[in-house]
Amino acid sequence: MDRRLIAITLAWLLSAGSAAAQNPAPPNPDFTARGSDTAQLRGGWYPWDPYQYRDYRRGVPILTGFDVEIERALGRIMSVEILLPEIAWEDHLAALSAGTADIAAGATASEPRSRYAYFSKPYRTETDVLILPRGASGRYPFHTIEQMLDTFGKQKFRLGVVAGFVYADDRVNAFIADEAHRDQIVAVANDAQNLRNLLAGVIDGFLADRITAATTAWRRHEGARIEEHPLRFSTNIHFMLSRATQAPQMLTRLNDAIDELRRSGELRRIADAYALPVLINQTLESEWFRILAFIGIVAFALSGVVLAYEGQYTLFGALVLAALPAVGGGIVRDLLLQREPLGIVQNPEALLTVFGTVLAGMVVIKTIPRLRAGRLTKYLQSRARLGTRLIEVFDAIALAAFTVVGVVVVLDTSAQPLWLWGPIAAVLTASFGGLMRDLFRHDRVIASLRGELYPEIAVVWGLALALFLEWEGERLQPDEIKLGVIVTILGVFLTRMVAIARGIKGWRYV
Repeated sequence: MDRRLIAITLAWLLSAGSAAAQNPAPPNPDFTARGSDTAQLRGGWYPWDPYQYRDYRRGVPILTGFDVEIERALGRIMSVEILLPEIAWEDHLAALSAGTADIAAGATASEPRSRYAYFSKPYRTETDVLILPRGASGRYPFHTIEQMLDTFGKQKFRLGVVAGFVYADDRVNAFIADEAHRDQIVAVANDAQNLRNLLAGVIDGFLADRITAATTAWRRHEGARIEEHPLRFSTNIHFMLSRATQAPQMLTRLNDAIDELRRSGELRRIADAYALPVLINQTLESEWFRILAFIGIVAFALSGVVLAYEGQYTLFGALVLAALPAVGGGIVRDLLLQREPLGIVQNPEALLTVFGTVLAGMVVIKTIPRLRAGRLTKYLQSRARLGTRLIEVFDAIALAAFTVVGVVVVLDTSAQPLWLWGPIAAVLTASFGGLMRDLFRHDRVIASLRGELYPEIAVVWGLALALFLEWEGERLQPDEIKLGVIVTILGVFLTRMVAIARGIKGWRYV
C-alpha cells in the first residue's frame, strides 16, 4: 500500500512539472534574471571603436569602450544589469521599436526615433566629418552643408554611410533617405567597412564621427591614406529607451543617474580612460613624433657611449650605460603603473636603437685613432664644441618627447588622478634613467639631483599637459589634443635650451 501511494505521488509531481513546462509564466516586466533580484535591461553593441569594441587582454576578448563603460556605470547607480549582446545598429533600432530591446547607447535624437523611444539627457557630443582619400579635399571646396549636398548631387558622389545611423544634421539625413540618391548611397554595417570601401575605390568618401573614423584608421595603420574634409557638424548624443517596454519613470531614473555620473567625476574618468588615450596615441604614432622620439633615444644612448669611452668600459658596460637613460626610466615607470605588457616588450624598437647606437659608436671610436694624423681628426677637434651643442639640442628633444610619453602612459593605464601621476610618470620617463646610470657608475655628483634644471622641467610641463588633458576629457577634440602635445614639446625644449644658455640650476632645497 505504501509503495502504491509513493508511486501515485511521484506520478502527480511529474505531471504537474510537465504542465508547468508547457505553460510558462508571463515575462516579468522588470526583466528580472532567474535566481536574481537584479532588474535587467536588454541592450546591445556593434563595433564602434572607441565607444564600443572588443579588447583582447592576454588573449581573452573583453567588451569595453566609452559607451559600454558609461552603460555599466549607469547600471550600477540604477541597480540594473544591462545586457549587451552584439547586434547591428539597424537591427538594434528595430528591436527597440518592436520591444525586444530596452536600451541603446550612442543615439542622435530624431523625430522618427522619438515615436518608439524616449531620449535621455545628452551625455556626450559627436562631431561628424567627411572622410576622403589623402589629398582629395582640394577637389571639394564647399564650406556649408548646403554646398556639400549640392556637390554630392551634381557629381554623383558615392557616399558611404552606416545603415540606420542618424547623422548630426537633418539635411544630411534627408539627402541620404531621398530615393533620388539611392544609387549614390552605400550603406554598410560599420565604419571599418566604410574605410575598406574607400581605400578600395568603391566609394568616394564616407560620413563618420571624427573620433571613430580616426580610431578605425589608426587601429588599421591606414591613417596616412585618409584625411578629414574641413567641414564639420556636431550634435548631442543620448541613450534611447524603448517606449514599448519602459515607462517615463525609468527615463527619470536614467537621467538622474547621468547627473550623478557627471557630478561624481566618473563620466570624465571614463572619457580619460577610453577616448583620450586613443586620440593622443594617434598623435604619438604620427611620423613627426616618431622622428623626435628616435632622436631622443639616440641622444640618451650617446651620453652612455661617451661615458663608457671615458671610463674604458667593456661592450656590455657600454650597452648598460646607453640603455639606462634611454629605456631605464620607461621600465621603472611601467613597473610602477603596472602596465602590461611593458612598453619595451610591446615595442622593442627603442632597445634596438640603443644597440645600434652603441655599435655605431664603437666603430667610430676604434676608427678615430687611425685618423689622428689626418685632416679629419683636426676638423673634428675644431668642431668639438659644435658637437657638444648638438648633443645638448638632441637631449632637449629627448626630454620633450619623453615628457609627453610619460603622461600618455598614465592615460593608457588609467592611473588616477592624472594631475598627480602624469608629472610623476613624465619625470620618471625623461630623467630617472639618467639617475640610474649615474648610480651605476658610482658618480658622487648625480646630475639629475644636483645639476642643471632638468627633471623639474619634466615635472612642470608634465603637470601642464595632464591638467590640459583633464580639461579636454569631455571635449574630445583631436585638433586641440594635437595642439596640446605640440605646445608641451615646444615648451619643454625651449625651457631646457634657455636653462643651458643661462646656466640655470635646479631649485635648491637649502
